[in-house]
Amino acid sequence: MKKITLIAVALLLSQGVIMAQKKVAEKDVKAAFVKDFQRLSKNPTSVEWWQYDENTFKVTFRDSEKSRMAMVFSNKGMETHYIIEDHYPHSITSYVKANYSKHSVTDLWVREIRNKMTYQARIAKKSGFLWWKKEKDVKVLDFEIDGKFISAE
Repeated sequence: MKKITLIAVALLLSQGVIMAQKKVAEKDVKAAFVKDFQRLSKNPTSVEWWQYDENTFKVTFRDSEKSRMAMVFSNKGMETHYIIEDHYPHSITSYVKANYSKHSVTDLWVREIRNKMTYQARIAKKSGFLWWKKEKDVKVLDFEIDGKFISAE
């Protein structure tokens, strides 16, 4: 019984490590990913690299127009995120309110993969007191560009 419990705990901890991201220096990123980022971005500022696993890296930055963006590079390809900071589409906030009443949208971005664009909304329940807030039950929802719900992760 102890072995089974120990194995289960080890598996759970390893899953957390796999899904976690850690900040890394540019020199620790695959050279091909850095080269692609430099080729695709114009005058980026506030550049930060994050690593999900040995083959998946995300770079967050501000573009030449000071818009927040991110690019995710992996051996499967690349995706671009255009972060929306101000006004969220009504169709998305309405869907979240109707179907996830205790959640709120924490981040929203337009996701582009191979010239196909969709919205992705990160939602979470927030609990805590005053300055100390904790997020629970975090989900990422996918929407068509017209606001139609696709799926939840």
